[in-house]
Amino acid sequence: MKKSAITALLYLLSTSAMAGSAIKQLDVSGDVVTFMLEQSKSHAIPACVSTDNLQKWAINLNSLQGQAMYSLLVTAVSKEHLVNVTPANRCESVADIEQAEAISLITKTVGAADSGILLYKGDGRTVLGKIMSTSAYGNHIYSQDTYSFAPVGGATRLETVTFYRVPDIYYANSQCQGEAYINRNVAPDQPFYSNKLDLYYHTPVNPTDQDYIKIHGDAEVYKLNDNTAECTAIGSQAKQWTSSMLRLVPMEHPLCGIKGCIIK
Repeated sequence: MKKSAITALLYLLSTSAMAGSAIKQLDVSGDVVTFMLEQSKSHAIPACVSTDNLQKWAINLNSLQGQAMYSLLVTAVSKEHLVNVTPANRCESVADIEQAEAISLITKTVGAADSGILLYKGDGRTVLGKIMSTSAYGNHIYSQDTYSFAPVGGATRLETVTFYRVPDIYYANSQCQGEAYINRNVAPDQPFYSNKLDLYYHTPVNPTDQDYIKIHGDAEVYKLNDNTAECTAIGSQAKQWTSSMLRLVPMEHPLCGIKGCIIK
């Protein structure tokens, strides 16, 4: 689970006012899911979409957010629920099929979290609530996944949680081990998550020289891809990063705990 001045769509489900559509077709091929709704699209379809695929949507199963959206689709089919789709206005998973940015499951009431796709604390046992919608945003700098969920015990309104991630973590070690660093500031009130380290973190609030990767001097800097765990040299020495590359400070997430929240 996941800072230039970029605002991403935070998609909040309103079960009392939202219209939806039944799923007409659902297909899985490799790591890509495509689907169609009974109701035709009403927005301007992007130019990348082919004539044969005008009414189709696509999602990618390689991300946690994509897996959650697929689970919502399966639940909608099995429970005969309606869904809403937020368009990404681009083609991504398939070159000529429009990408789905977010999916909301439409039910009559927001009930207790006793079935469906559930959000758990990092311990994998404590249920936080039933996931009702998801949305995502990402670029080469950072990504964020947002989930709207009905809390345990039932609720009159949904709650939301957003998980932030950066694509790479840096080390002054050829095995990508030891002290970890990132090339940005992260405030404690908006912690980031590392998939490979399975922890939440921030960077020092008032950093000193000892908090920067430059203290490792002539050591080669390596980056760890947080999705693939590939460790590669970036072609520079630690001492060259004089005012960036701050160390990670592990912290407990207020909702998930020490480890990453789990969706299942």
